[in-house]
Amino acid sequence: MKMILAIVQNEDAPELVEELNHHNFFVTKLASTGGFLKKGNTTLLTGVEDAKVEEVRSIIKQFAGKRRQMVFTTSPSAGSMASHMATSVPVNMEVGGATIFVLNVENFQKF
Repeated sequence: MKMILAIVQNEDAPELVEELNHHNFFVTKLASTGGFLKKGNTTLLTGVEDAKVEEVRSIIKQFAGKRRQMVFTTSPSAGSMASHMATSVPVNMEVGGATIFVLNVENFQKF
């Protein structure tokens, strides 16, 4: 038996949970916050048989995988008179993705 902990972006969580449930995987969803970017994350916990780990990993990769997206960042405007103003600069960057931990579960009992 394995416990899969998957940390995904909040935007990816609803569709991912729905897909996991569709494939008969039960999920516990926890709100979490990233330490580096302070972005909202969702931590998903699911217990699965050893043989089902790759299926869950595949679903997570499909519904919460890395992708390229145009993100607008703020940068100071050039020139001394405009130093207090900021402009929005589009940057094509990699977003999404999941951090997955697969843990051994021993002495599993269902009550």
